Amino acid sequence: MLPQSLGVIGGKPNSAHYFIGYVGEELIYLDPHTTQPAVEPCEDGQVPDETYHCQHPPCRMHICELDPSIAAGFFCKTEDDFDDWCLRIRRLSCKKGGLPMFELVDSQPVHMVSVDTLNLTPDFSDSDRLERFFDSEDEEFEILSL
Repeated sequence: MLPQSLGVIGGKPNSAHYFIGYVGEELIYLDPHTTQPAVEPCEDGQVPDETYHCQHPPCRMHICELDPSIAAGFFCKTEDDFDDWCLRIRRLSCKKGGLPMFELVDSQPVHMVSVDTLNLTPDFSDSDRLERFFDSEDEEFEILSL
């Protein structure tokens, strides 16, 4: 529903799908494992797109079959586009009847420890501590920071 959405990667246990849309309560997906060689532009700058078409048609899957381990992709071309995305995400987070997938905050929560606070530098001596700090295998959520 968001113009900045690139889709979702996820699926069922032991399989992965690239979700590109939905119809009712069914998700439309492609198989992300189909690969192809890189395409070189022609001399006139045109890129031949005949190999971009799917060999297999999109499939459908009921949303209840989706494994909760997914990755959502977004792309914002400009800062205004990013601001629009933030506004839309905040509106979705405020809707009643469900929990948001994630939230946007203006600043890092005070209960979160920053790398600067730990005085870590990315040199060899601190690499083990840095790796443990960013390891989120046992966490339910991941905090991303630039």
